[in-house]
Amino acid sequence: MTEIRKTLQIFKARWPEVTLIIGLNVLSVIANKLLLTSQAKSTPFLGLINGSFAITLIIIITLLTIGFQRTVCLEGQKQQSPAVLLRTGSLFFWRIAGFGLIYLPVLFILVWLNFLVIKLFLSIETGFIETTKANPFIFQLCFTIAYLILIKPLLLIGSLIIVLDCRISDSFKLLKQYKLLNAKELVLLFFISLALKLVSAFLPSLKSATTLSQYSFIITRYIVQHFIGLMIAVMAVRFVASRNLVYDDSLKSFDSKALLKP
Repeated sequence: MTEIRKTLQIFKARWPEVTLIIGLNVLSVIANKLLLTSQAKSTPFLGLINGSFAITLIIIITLLTIGFQRTVCLEGQKQQSPAVLLRTGSLFFWRIAGFGLIYLPVLFILVWLNFLVIKLFLSIETGFIETTKANPFIFQLCFTIAYLILIKPLLLIGSLIIVLDCRISDSFKLLKQYKLLNAKELVLLFFISLALKLVSAFLPSLKSATTLSQYSFIITRYIVQHFIGLMIAVMAVRFVASRNLVYDDSLKSFDSKALLKP
């Protein structure tokens, strides 16, 4: 568990940044669950305000996370201010967003195909939305299978862009330089995160919580999930950086010998 230990050491040294990113992530989840109430949906102006707040928060979290990953790659355990993280993250934001525009449609197509297969085996007569509302486990299972199919680009494309400062198209070409079998701890932690999401389908949600202990348990669960998610992001960056590849955007093709540092 060498990589996990090293990542935890980075988190310990840079705990203010980790706390900020995870705290904002949890706040984002709570905002989406609680602020977007039926009243907000029935009041366009209030719904617009809540939607704008949620989008702004997501952008800030994304910039901070990208900046954190990049500075971990360059500076290791050295603490950085939120302003530095935001400024650094902005250099990669649009390429990461561009990858999202490519990745999300593929993900949702796979989720839909997974549902059709599950629907066939379980003889489900209702549609996707009705089924997943009644059975959140099926919803999580459809996404889990899709995540496993797309595991390599999901884990490494963003990290390749952040570490090598490369174009989106070139990041896909560079995938062949990496084998996930060489990142066993990263894959293990990713599997654990997926398992936690599957288990969470059987646990109380914010909407159904009624007691302080239930709210505390749910928020703690969100903190753990986002902590593991940030660990995965950092470990992926460290794994990509460990190959010591050098990206040259003038190259038309990629050869492992040409990409290696002299």
